[in-house]
Amino acid sequence: MYNKVIKWSIYLLVFLLPLFFLPFSFEVFEFNKQHLLFLLVSLAFFFWLAKMVLVDKEIKFKKSPLEPFVLAFLFIAILSAIFSVDKNSSIFGFYGRFSDGLIGLLSLVIFYFLITNNVSLSEKPLINTDKKPINDDKKIGINQSKSVLISVSGLIKTFILSVFFVILLSYLSIFGVWAKLANFQFSISNFQFKLPAVMTQRTFNPVAGSMEGLAVFLAIFSVFLIGQILVSKKREVLNYLLLIAALVFLVIIDFSAAWVVLIVSLVLFLGLVLWKRIFKENVNKLLLPILIVILAGTFLFIDTYNLQSSVFNFQLPKEQILDQGESWQIAVKGATENVKSGFFGSGIGSFHYDFAKFRSVDFNKRPLWQIRFDRAGSYIAEILGTMGFLGILSYFLLVGMFLLISYFFLEQHRSGIPLLMAFLALLVGQFVYYQNTILTFTFWLILGLSVVNWQKPVSEKIISFKNFPELSLVFSVVLIVIGLLILGVYFFAGKFYLADINYKNATGEKRIKNLEKAVNLNPYQPQYKIVLAQVYLGEISSELQKPVDSKDRVLLSDYIQRAITYGKGGRIGKNYIKGATELSPNRVAVWETLGIIYRDIQGIATGALEWGIKSFEKAIALDPANPVLHTELGKLYLISGELEKASGEFIRAKELKSDYIDASFQMALLNERKNNLPEAVKEMESLASSYPFNVEVLFQLGRLYFNNNQVDEAINRFEQIVALMPNHSNAHYSLGVAYQKIGEREKAIKEFEKVLELNPGNPDVQQKLNELRGE
Repeated sequence: MYNKVIKWSIYLLVFLLPLFFLPFSFEVFEFNKQHLLFLLVSLAFFFWLAKMVLVDKEIKFKKSPLEPFVLAFLFIAILSAIFSVDKNSSIFGFYGRFSDGLIGLLSLVIFYFLITNNVSLSEKPLINTDKKPINDDKKIGINQSKSVLISVSGLIKTFILSVFFVILLSYLSIFGVWAKLANFQFSISNFQFKLPAVMTQRTFNPVAGSMEGLAVFLAIFSVFLIGQILVSKKREVLNYLLLIAALVFLVIIDFSAAWVVLIVSLVLFLGLVLWKRIFKENVNKLLLPILIVILAGTFLFIDTYNLQSSVFNFQLPKEQILDQGESWQIAVKGATENVKSGFFGSGIGSFHYDFAKFRSVDFNKRPLWQIRFDRAGSYIAEILGTMGFLGILSYFLLVGMFLLISYFFLEQHRSGIPLLMAFLALLVGQFVYYQNTILTFTFWLILGLSVVNWQKPVSEKIISFKNFPELSLVFSVVLIVIGLLILGVYFFAGKFYLADINYKNATGEKRIKNLEKAVNLNPYQPQYKIVLAQVYLGEISSELQKPVDSKDRVLLSDYIQRAITYGKGGRIGKNYIKGATELSPNRVAVWETLGIIYRDIQGIATGALEWGIKSFEKAIALDPANPVLHTELGKLYLISGELEKASGEFIRAKELKSDYIDASFQMALLNERKNNLPEAVKEMESLASSYPFNVEVLFQLGRLYFNNNQVDEAINRFEQIVALMPNHSNAHYSLGVAYQKIGEREKAIKEFEKVLELNPGNPDVQQKLNELRGE
């Protein structure tokens, strides 16, 4: 039983993980892959330990020169998480990404050890001292260490089969087959099956949430297939077909980083084998990788992306990726922020903090300036920023040691050439792209299989306690404790998964109910509390818009308390709720959300204005180059009457982004507040010139014209707005007032009648009409 569980857990993981996704959670790919990874790894790990403790009566593990470096990297990651600026993200991974947390890395390191200790170059039957095959686990005796559960070739074939289905499913989605099947459904008993909505998108692929992620993975896989073809003694048609299918996909997607991975890794490999003259007996075999390099180099400079619409009648959306220059600049600043960050970085999984804190002002000039990136464009840069110089050093030592050993054993173990080629491609990919679950999993899989392939530098350490029952008891207790810990993690993982299901289903009338469930099931996830606070803020806004006699002040007070509590923390009834800012005090979004809540309730809640200012000040400390935050803080200073502070924030916002319309807009209103109407008009005129179709700018300019006794100009602006938006109630009202001022009574009546039509029963408008009609 033990051997079967270990074997099938590893085989299932290698086959299922690239394909696995579920439509039940908010994020369908990484979230589910991380759960599957932990489930199967922990299951295989426990049964591996149980087999050694309960059956073999000895602890045995393989040792290679790589293990100290693997453990060192893991140890530094743990220290990085302990000293992290965002422990929640460091442990579980940043919400929406999930693959960058400590739990994911720990699962992969354990998976590596499962590979190195339970996989051999060939699959053999279990044997006993009589050299007779044994299939019954209960009969395995002292030679248990000679048993082989899984072969390298078996795992490679399983992995290739999995990628075959990845490519097949992706082709079906890119050419719209799944979309055509979207309306097809069938029933079994009371269960109705219908394709998940995510499968109907052209960008659907089970490896990643983007075509760019798939392209990098297929580039790595193509390099691996080339290696398989080079060392194979017979022509395997499937490998050639898969290679062609992968390369065609790369042409369709046209992602430069994928071509770079293909070119650089193959050039490095060609340089290595030519230096060592490995293929001197059949050098023509190298024509294949040389041809692929030439093709990849050609397509690197040919823009096939713009040909998609003409050739395939569609154009794939591009993933928004942080550019390499900005990624490295942020990483270096993050690693040099202070002594702690120099050693351990900001914390594994906390690149969102580095991005907000250290992004350049020039980033505001780019089209993606409003995106808060939670990942670097380079995994290596991300390690530097989030794990510091110790993290990047330990990783380079791990990689360097692997390459050094592989170099010395390359000629003796040619079967390891595809693994080395894949590793080179993975390494190049880490310089030009971030890591998702599958890319990281493939890295550790290749690492483990390569160690098994080395053989000679690998030794086995055995700690036997057959003659020491006391030692056996100690290990049995340890096994029980580990088993209970794993069961405990399963329990919480199940709760967290149910929480995310409720979070996804928080729509319509059930949005509050389901969000409350999500928060109760997973009280450690600040994302749920941010959204729940925003939903309550929406309820507050809806309640405030009701007529005075219809407002439920008790309900309104409850909404206010809940919005603040889920953002800041506090008591709801007898229970203390840990707010989003308490869970992640160094995440910009939680402070921004709290500031918005206080901003919107400052007219009805005592002290809200002061707390709003403090919240935005905290957000700015975490994201100093964000013009939006400075503008929002300036608005609150303006409300509080601190005009100089407000002016300072608006000026700073314009310094950070000169074309940020809201900062200029607020500056004009500030000049009006200072009774400097000419300057306010000048500022708003400049905005109207730059944004001639911005209705809000036109309206405020018309209002300023009217207040500055430029009535004719005001009427022109209001008429312009009405032409753009015929049902703009405020523009009609202002136009009516302007007509009334210049004596155009009939025109004024017509405008007020339109306002009354749009706002039935409005007493102020009705009074205006009565005055104009002389009633």
